[in-house]
Amino acid sequence: MRWLAKGFWAVADQGLFASSNFSLNVLLARWLSPHDYGAFAVVYTVLLLLVSFHTGTLTDPMLVFGPGKYRERLSEYLSILLSGHLYLAALISLLLLVISLGIVVAGLSTLSITLLSLVLAGPFILLLYFMRRACYARLKPSLAASGGVLYLVLMLVGTYTLYRLGALSAASGFGVMGLSSLVASMWLAVLLGMRPSLLKSTELTREAFEDHWRYGRWGAAGHMIAWAPGNIYFLLLPIWGGLGASASLKAWLNLIVPIQHANTALSVLLLPALSSARATARFGTVLRFALMFFVLGSLVYWLLVGLFHEPLINLLYGGKFRDEDGLLWLLGLVPIGAGVEAVLGAALRIFGRPDQIFWAYVWSTAVALTLGLITTLVWGLVGAVVGLLASSVVVAGAMGYYYASHKENHEGTNRK
Repeated sequence: MRWLAKGFWAVADQGLFASSNFSLNVLLARWLSPHDYGAFAVVYTVLLLLVSFHTGTLTDPMLVFGPGKYRERLSEYLSILLSGHLYLAALISLLLLVISLGIVVAGLSTLSITLLSLVLAGPFILLLYFMRRACYARLKPSLAASGGVLYLVLMLVGTYTLYRLGALSAASGFGVMGLSSLVASMWLAVLLGMRPSLLKSTELTREAFEDHWRYGRWGAAGHMIAWAPGNIYFLLLPIWGGLGASASLKAWLNLIVPIQHANTALSVLLLPALSSARATARFGTVLRFALMFFVLGSLVYWLLVGLFHEPLINLLYGGKFRDEDGLLWLLGLVPIGAGVEAVLGAALRIFGRPDQIFWAYVWSTAVALTLGLITTLVWGLVGAVVGLLASSVVVAGAMGYYYASHKENHEGTNRK
């Protein structure tokens, strides 16, 4: 029951955080012009890339080493990582500043101003990602959920206030995210008793750095590879149809985000279920049931979005983004592949084969950078949707191939 309660709070935290970002995207898409929302969509994609790198190098290793190797010195270990985050965030902001200045020279003022806002807000947004995971390292997901509630309230109030004052823009949208993240992070820091300090060259600091470098360099590579198939199109579409094209794709993707986050949250609970059944005959049954559940759920959601996409777009966006919105019939198929990917990815993790998950994303990224690039440049929005769907099919198919190979080898060993 204790672990069931922790699982509940973990799902609640994921749901609150996902709801916050979903709500912000919908409000900005509704209240901003397509050009401004397109700038937000492009820079938000850059933020997700930074999150991928930050997660791979800092938070993922923390969840591995914190409750295990460093559990006897967890407070000191987390303080070292918090200080490390500040140095890493400063380097990231400096890089973004250089890129934004380059965009200014290119004459893309809206995009450069929005990217400059990320220079200021990015460290605080990444800090909240870190603090939420620090709660998990202490096995206290309920604290992360409390931070999620605070973040949601602050973000909604801040966005609505800016709208009423006529000050809402793509840049101020990131400002709201940054300020809300800072307050929520300070709340979690107080609850966890954490405070930053200057990094000192101690044995623990050196050991933690070595562990994170050894583990995180591959983790960061994997996360960044996984980022490409679903996000590269936001950077390509402005070449074809301006920032408005990226705005349309982002607005449509907002409609399928809920089922994707639901699959992500449920896949976390799937890992312990598969782990406990690994050495028994129940493993195949659990896996097949999970595949059926994820695929059928995604199919039902696809059907609902396809049938009711017009009233949904009218309700959420006030009638904007109606051009070519029939593409949602294709775009809505993406979560089906993502559901298969979530289940088979969990099985491969149980088998201790994260390398095969990495290679599945490599194949998917290769499709995005070849077929997806060509179709987007030739057909624009239609090509981007085709590329997204193709990448989803490839990663699901690759994981299916790796799982089938592993299963065949395992059964062959048992027969011998």
